[in-house]
Amino acid sequence: MKVILTADVAALGTSGEMKTVADGYALNFLIPQKLAVPAAGGAYRAWQHDIASREDKRKREREEAEISANRIGGTTLTMGVKVGDGGKLYGSITAKDIADALARRGIQVDRHKIDLDEPLKSLGTYKVAIRVLAGMTPEVTIVVEPKG
Repeated sequence: MKVILTADVAALGTSGEMKTVADGYALNFLIPQKLAVPAAGGAYRAWQHDIASREDKRKREREEAEISANRIGGTTLTMGVKVGDGGKLYGSITAKDIADALARRGIQVDRHKIDLDEPLKSLGTYKVAIRVLAGMTPEVTIVVEPKG
């Protein structure tokens, strides 16, 4: 019997997958426990439509991510900071500061997606990777210079 899983089932599959299982397993366990529905008629057509809409959504997200990645890759942020003796910064530049600077340029980035191991604490030019999508990590150039 073909069923469409409505929840993740161990050793069978994840929600949204269509599986062929024994009639007894489907009728006595999966369907009564609301873990699956029979893949017949309207449920099957709805499943096909759901797969198509998920694929469209993935494609749209990928296109938006590519546009974002191109904008981020071509961006140079100049951060003016107060500097003490010997070129030491008062404070540091964190992922939040970078996210805020990108937001001012119209690029919305979650600060948790900025790969910054430690805050920037000295003058110079840095390349910081930003995770936009799986396998897509453009680098933004950050120039830290004295304010003035």
